[in-house]
Amino acid sequence: SPGITFQRLVRTEQGLPVKNYQSSTVTVLLLNRSEVQSEFLSIAEKLSSSEPPQHSTLVLLLEHLYQANFGPHCDLDRLHPLLKSKPLEELSELYASAADAQEAAAASSDPVLARERLQAVLQDLAGAASLPAITGEAQHHKLHPIPIPPARCYTYSWDQDNFGESGVPRPR
Repeated sequence: SPGITFQRLVRTEQGLPVKNYQSSTVTVLLLNRSEVQSEFLSIAEKLSSSEPPQHSTLVLLLEHLYQANFGPHCDLDRLHPLLKSKPLEELSELYASAADAQEAAAASSDPVLARERLQAVLQDLAGAASLPAITGEAQHHKLHPIPIPPARCYTYSWDQDNFGESGVPRPR
């Protein structure tokens, strides 16, 4: 399924659940503040305090999903403002349906049929959401690079070298 690796990576790093495919990855890095350069601590704190809004992440994932599957036949210049204007709840439902279709295509044993079905579902979803028609016409649009958003990052500081009796670091 075109673009599935990117979709899974961003979904996992952003903690976005998708029906039947709810997985999450959390990386924990334990450091002694006195042994780490201040620049590293500054970056870690900045990453943990700035989280991309879920709305913009869903817009990015939908743009990627459509461009990955329709290539230059997908007009991201028209699609972007329409997706951006949708409320979070509608974007979440649209993305959940599109991601389910993509996961089903990835699980199929016939890649040609799976791609055809996925494209049909994506076109139906676009029509139902009043997004621009995406067809196999000869009209070509510019492909856009789609950046990977920074992963969600959490920091937790403690001021003692042990984890206490409960096994949990004591907050500072």
